Amino acid sequence: MNHIALFRSLSPLALALLVAAPGCVATAAEPQADSFAEDAPAPDGAEAAIDESAALLTADVDGDALSTATLVGLSTGFYVPPRVGGDAEFDGHGPSVSLQVELHVFNDNELWAAVYMDALETKSNWTHVEGTAWYRLHVAARPIVDVDGPVSFLHGYTDTDHARDIFTFTPENLVNRLEYVGDTKGNEAGTKTGVRVFFNPITIVTD
Repeated sequence: MNHIALFRSLSPLALALLVAAPGCVATAAEPQADSFAEDAPAPDGAEAAIDESAALLTADVDGDALSTATLVGLSTGFYVPPRVGGDAEFDGHGPSVSLQVELHVFNDNELWAAVYMDALETKSNWTHVEGTAWYRLHVAARPIVDVDGPVSFLHGYTDTDHARDIFTFTPENLVNRLEYVGDTKGNEAGTKTGVRVFFNPITIVTD
């Protein structure tokens, strides 16, 4: 298990991303199953999107009176980070993409995902998008004390075409699938370039 201290509050890296990256707002460019959760304050004032499609797969109680529940079908909305440099066109030069996903717990019983994306053109004029979105994935009936499994995920690649880029990952990873838009035939930086994250089943431990 990963101790709750790893994700109950912001990690130094996630905090640095929130401070340094502009546009740290959860965006619903393609809302799908997501809706804005106006009744729950988001971390550091960011807006929140909650995935209503998650399903409770299992629930067991161990000898220490701790319950475990496995959440399946979790995903984020499609996040489009803001443009922070260059013009609006990657123009066939990448971009070079870096992604970081982290789980956090807020208000004792809310499971959140921070999605940080950076995409940089590989030559001048260095078109650049960067930002962090926060998504509330699940609200438990009891306090979340642990997550049994990985709580972070890193990925990177360089785009080479105008097609949507899809990557899949094995069950031992936090993330099951990534769907990116990198370069397109027209302008895309700040309007189309982005990512949607699909999670492998996440097991939470509640008190």
